[in-house]
Amino acid sequence: MFYKRNEVRDLLASNNLRLVADENGKPLLDMNGKRGILSVESVEPDSYTPQALRAALDGQERVEKEFIQSGERPLSTDNKAKDSDYKLARLIATHLTGDSLKMLSDRGLHGRYAGDRIKMEEAVQDLLYKGSFGRDLYTDTYTGNMATQMGHTVPNDSGGQILRPELAAINMAMQKAEGPEKLEAIRRKRVQLNAMEAIQDNPELLNDPDVAKYVMGDKTFMKGLLDKAATYGFDVKAGASTRTDSPGANRERSLNIDSGGGDVTIEEGVLRSNGKNGNGKH
Repeated sequence: MFYKRNEVRDLLASNNLRLVADENGKPLLDMNGKRGILSVESVEPDSYTPQALRAALDGQERVEKEFIQSGERPLSTDNKAKDSDYKLARLIATHLTGDSLKMLSDRGLHGRYAGDRIKMEEAVQDLLYKGSFGRDLYTDTYTGNMATQMGHTVPNDSGGQILRPELAAINMAMQKAEGPEKLEAIRRKRVQLNAMEAIQDNPELLNDPDVAKYVMGDKTFMKGLLDKAATYGFDVKAGASTRTDSPGANRERSLNIDSGGGDVTIEEGVLRSNGKNGNGKH
């Protein structure tokens, strides 16, 4: 049977999926007479890396500026012949059980075609094929096996067309933004990443009451920032730093965060900004 082929497992793996199987690795088949015999389940994605997230933001900024100029959002696969994975993706989609088919179509369609099997099969074929490239087909940045969501040419609640898999953390940060609003969302996300990197490189700041008061906000906000930093691949620790500039010397308590639209400086526990509005809000 086709589902025993390595190509099938490889295509599913590139989308962080695998066939539901028994303890011996043999795929479990649903032979109850309904359409579809194979079930799939999600696999834990690889961890984000700060480098991948920054590259994704750089790519987002580049293509958004191009969109502002041209009004078009092309994919790298547009007008190119489909490779063998395209037919294989279709074969997989047509053999999935209804539950598995709906689970995957919901990733990009948000349930729009629920109940229409043919439409769901087409959507899942598209999802599996585009996910096989391991990169964002719009920004041409690496996604690998990290967590992804389906990006859209325009917001989905405005009839947005499925575009491509993009890193989920970036997709969620962009929300419905387009044009200048999206460029601002990209800038804000860079500020967040830069702040996380600053904490990683200067963990002693977390013990400074002035920084906690003026920069981090309340304990809930601080915990949320640190938790997110860890999932983004930053090495953050809530403790005093042992880093020194020279033996026996203490690092100066001053830190610069590049915000894209203006620098933010933490100096002696005070937040200073020469950002767009000069008010230090990011």
